[in-house]
Amino acid sequence: MIRSKYDLSIKILIVLMIGTSAGKVFAQNYRFNENWFLGPQVNVVSFFGDLSVHDFNPTRKLNAESDFAWGVLAGKSVNKYLDIRIAANQGHMRGSNPDINMYFDNTFIESNLELAVSITRLIKPKKKPEFEVKVITGIGFISYRSIKYNLTDNSFISAVGYTSQKEPSGKRGYGFSVPAGLELDYYAGLNWALRTSFAFRLHNYDQLDAHIGSTGISDRYTVFSLGIVRIFNPAKTKKRDKISGAPDSF
Repeated sequence: MIRSKYDLSIKILIVLMIGTSAGKVFAQNYRFNENWFLGPQVNVVSFFGDLSVHDFNPTRKLNAESDFAWGVLAGKSVNKYLDIRIAANQGHMRGSNPDINMYFDNTFIESNLELAVSITRLIKPKKKPEFEVKVITGIGFISYRSIKYNLTDNSFISAVGYTSQKEPSGKRGYGFSVPAGLELDYYAGLNWALRTSFAFRLHNYDQLDAHIGSTGISDRYTVFSLGIVRIFNPAKTKKRDKISGAPDSF
């Protein structure tokens, strides 16, 4: 029930993002060669599913049911409101459930086609911000290998894409996901930006942990990212005459 409320909230966030100031978002495009960006990112990935029990305890979630991933972010700012980009990550997930005496470990590769809409620029379109808040959504694909063990004696139970000795074998698991979250950017001049984001991944299958549960609810995961990007050929802003008596944002 709680997870269903999470899903509903995220879907509402996506709908609001698409519907908010759509005319502004898709207007006033930069030139094709302007505002491309590329950079590395490190991620903390937290698993939510049948083999997780610390969903509402952030400290235990981080220590027991989270792992690391690394990746690359590349894309283009279409205009000052909208970015279109690709995020590719590779890393690990883990989790356990003492009630059913199981734990798992997996390796995964994901790639996402994302849209990022600047809430800051929608509120203050005339002023170039130093800090910028964006809403993120898109569509993604994940492939993975996962293995499940007995929590008491570490004996093998089952796997997706692994043998009992954790050697790659057979087909990897795969599925689609929908990222949805928030991002905070800090601009260090025209050519560099520090980016941090937190996004849910709504997944369409239930074997990220090599375990199909009885609830009928697919596995989920979250990704906290920290990265730096190089902005290539940033668009030049035109100087404007200040209107007497108008606030700074105009």
